[in-house]
Amino acid sequence: MDYMFNKKNETMPREKIKELQLKRLKETVNLVYENVPFYKKKFKEKKITPSDIKTLEDIRKLPFTTKSDLRDNMPFGMMATSLDNCIELHASSGTTGVPITACYTPKDIEVWSEVMARCLSMSGLTKKDVFQNPIPYGTFTGAFGFHYGAQKVGALVIPSGMGQSERQIKLMEYYGTTFISGVASYAMRLSQVALDMGLDPKKLKVRNGVFGAEMFTPGLKKRIMEIWNMDVHDIYGLTEMCGPGVSADCDQHDGLHLWEDHFLVECLDPITFEPVGFEEEGEIVLTTLTKEGMPLLRYRTRDIAKLYDEKVCECGRTHIKHTPIKGRSDDMIIIRGTNIYPGQIESVLMKNNTVGGNWRMVLTTEGDADQLTVEVESKATLSQVDQMELEKQLKNEIKSVIVFTPRVTVLPPNSIQQEGLKAKRVTDKRKKE
Repeated sequence: MDYMFNKKNETMPREKIKELQLKRLKETVNLVYENVPFYKKKFKEKKITPSDIKTLEDIRKLPFTTKSDLRDNMPFGMMATSLDNCIELHASSGTTGVPITACYTPKDIEVWSEVMARCLSMSGLTKKDVFQNPIPYGTFTGAFGFHYGAQKVGALVIPSGMGQSERQIKLMEYYGTTFISGVASYAMRLSQVALDMGLDPKKLKVRNGVFGAEMFTPGLKKRIMEIWNMDVHDIYGLTEMCGPGVSADCDQHDGLHLWEDHFLVECLDPITFEPVGFEEEGEIVLTTLTKEGMPLLRYRTRDIAKLYDEKVCECGRTHIKHTPIKGRSDDMIIIRGTNIYPGQIESVLMKNNTVGGNWRMVLTTEGDADQLTVEVESKATLSQVDQMELEKQLKNEIKSVIVFTPRVTVLPPNSIQQEGLKAKRVTDKRKKE
């Protein structure tokens, strides 16, 4: 059953969406031009003023905003309103450097709650659910986004916070949790913890999950669905927009609906910055349309995906869909002249039923050559013969995807430590020139 939180807005005719986007784009352009010195300067450099924005296509006249622009103006230089008008502050997890700070006005929190409520309803959350939120409550946006959205839907929220995995499982059992949020790798970790405690995850009442904050492949999604016997939805977002809540997948599981009444999306070639066609891979570039605290124009997410054409989805929603994020353009690793995304490795590993949920790539230099070692946990402890057989099999399967032969080391269950919220998939120990 596909629930809609806000049917009127989620099924708005395409032409109405476009009209609303243009109106809100003009308002946002005026807002940043008048209030954000960074944008005022950029407009001058490009010799444009807000009055030059007459159609949605005119967005191409506007300057891009990059993560380094944000860092250069942190913590409050990108604000379009005074801090007196803000009631909450969040910051990115800082996985790629200085954390990006965003401050929210009451209306920003309201919009964030609304888009999250849409995403969660689309994932099957109702007021009958017991919603457990095993994400760190702090400056990281994740927990609060899910919390506000689930409350808006009317579900009972257990703000369990991150970590203490055995406690998470005990809470699920004690309170009859039906719906969980978080990141995919942690959902896999929790299933392993439940099994170690002698509990079959399928016997718990968890029947739904929505996961974001890191790229996860269809193979990992399938794994989670099977081990928990639950439906799994993908959610996308970033601190710079609001946090989670930019888009999520409906029950068709064929792309994520992006809320176009709040975010204007472009999919561009990351080198030429020209738009790519539907179903063509490019970088997702987002403009906020309703943000008051820190509105952003043409923010380069570095996330690689494809946009689907604008036809109405079978679920009835009219908002454009994009494919799951393939990876970040800055996640791409070059080894021996070959471009590799961690997702390519994961897609091979997750097809193998002997493989556990946790893995990593270790890059080293030997002599003058780069070396890739893929370390992966097995589901159960293996004999030496089975371990060697699995290593050989995975080595050949990964080679067929990435062209050269990696080393593969199969480790016993739970031997790769996970620190922090997101799984660290790449350890680069190569010698720097």
